[in-house]
Amino acid sequence: MKWVDLKQLDPIIQETKALGASVEEIGVSDEERPIYAVTIGAEQASWTVVVVAGFHATEVVAPLAAISLIQTLAGSLPTPVRFCIVPAADPDCVFQNARALSTDVTLRDLLNLSHQRDLEGHFTADTYPECVAIRQWLEQFDQIDAYFSLHSAHCISPGLFFYVSNASNSDWVSQVANQVTVTTPDWISLLSQDPTGLSQKALSPGFFELEIPECKRLNTPGNSLTFVTQRFQPQYVGVSEMPLAVCPTLSRASLTEIDQCNRDVKQTGRTSHLFQEIDLDTQLRIMKTWVWSVIDIAAAQSV
Repeated sequence: MKWVDLKQLDPIIQETKALGASVEEIGVSDEERPIYAVTIGAEQASWTVVVVAGFHATEVVAPLAAISLIQTLAGSLPTPVRFCIVPAADPDCVFQNARALSTDVTLRDLLNLSHQRDLEGHFTADTYPECVAIRQWLEQFDQIDAYFSLHSAHCISPGLFFYVSNASNSDWVSQVANQVTVTTPDWISLLSQDPTGLSQKALSPGFFELEIPECKRLNTPGNSLTFVTQRFQPQYVGVSEMPLAVCPTLSRASLTEIDQCNRDVKQTGRTSHLFQEIDLDTQLRIMKTWVWSVIDIAAAQSV
């Protein structure tokens, strides 16, 4: 896939029907664009894996990773597993960001994308119709065994990391971390501490435990992780924080310094820190391995 594929998301989603995927419109956005859900696998499958991408629309690797996952899974998904995905939770802002990209996309272009709403942070409220539609879609499931929310970190980050809910199965967490470690190139650091400070507990390099707060009622701000955890108690709940570039010299930097590095590149295309961009294919491969690892575990436990 290429960055410019963001300009053709709807046709690409529809094309997955030819690969055996089921595509349904589960709602419409604020500007009346369709919100799609794609399903691969039988409703009677023993395990259900759900992925939602694009809650933060400037994190454009997420919708592309979702589409790439569908293309990879179609025709090769293990029989006992059903895979369900929303490729673009915020189609309006994704559309606006895609329109701002030229054919030759640079890191600075990606840093300067500006159309975003916090659908993740307001998922359990009725602030956005997109969140309401996705919640209603999730409520149709009898069970969800693994849930993934696709995001990217600061575009230039000290390294790669993921969040895992504190309620996740520890064996699953360990097996997923091992497979991601094998897939990740040596030059991309799997961080030993959370640069945001949100988590204080490292489960393994690149994987941090995230406490899921209780949401006492709807129509109050809460994220999709809280909603899914409380309703379904999945074996695995995770969030990706995929950077567009890595800068090892920021490993001991404060969040303010990391922010400043990103602002410098956004404004001028330069920074005093040396960094290396992660090509899109590598980003997609790592994110797909992360999801596929859980699918492998579910399939193995069904034998």
